[in-house]
Amino acid sequence: MSNKVLVLGAHLDDSVIAMGGTIRKLVKSGCEVHVFCFGNGDEAYVVPGGQQAAAERFTQGGIEAHNILGCASMECFDVGDFEVDATAEFYRQCIGAIRKHQPDIIFGHDFAEYFQHLGMAQMSLDAWNQARWHCTADYGTEPWAAKKYYQFEVCDTLTKPTHFVDVTDEFEDKISAMMAFDPEGGRLGAWEDEMRARARFYGSRIGVKYAEVFRQNFNIPITIKNTSELF
Repeated sequence: MSNKVLVLGAHLDDSVIAMGGTIRKLVKSGCEVHVFCFGNGDEAYVVPGGQQAAAERFTQGGIEAHNILGCASMECFDVGDFEVDATAEFYRQCIGAIRKHQPDIIFGHDFAEYFQHLGMAQMSLDAWNQARWHCTADYGTEPWAAKKYYQFEVCDTLTKPTHFVDVTDEFEDKISAMMAFDPEGGRLGAWEDEMRARARFYGSRIGVKYAEVFRQNFNIPITIKNTSELF
């Protein structure tokens, strides 16, 4: 049985920006990767009145991008980019996604980012804990406890990362996936330069060309029954 991975993102492109290379590496190793997000890209427009067209274009880009990476599924709750926040309904959706996909590990946002990513960080981390209890049955009757939870960076630098993943062989797939959001160019600014610069810097820390970083979160205590498990 393959390991299952769930990525909880605020927006359609967050998973690709934060960990597109790692997603591709996980898929290549035989893992089943699922992505669940909320914001539909409706703010990715540069001409007044282009909001609906932007959402349609970004949604299609999200489907293509995650197909390039080989994800088993990509689901967007389809709300406006600026509507993503820590709400009761969105919190329930995170719990539902965890119970639906029953991941071994979860990836989510870091707290040190702007308010939509901050709200998503709060919801997804708490949902990791809440999903393991017998409650909120309309969003999955089978409780589920993922083994580990990792936080990623999108806009701001992740403080004290615990894991550096070598994505040298997968980085061009990440770039191809990101291009699906901006096939004509001009809407996402200098995104490629920034992505390469970040990945190259992290790669230099571990002696490889490109890397992505994560910080393991220990919000759920680890149960030790035998002291050998400490080593």
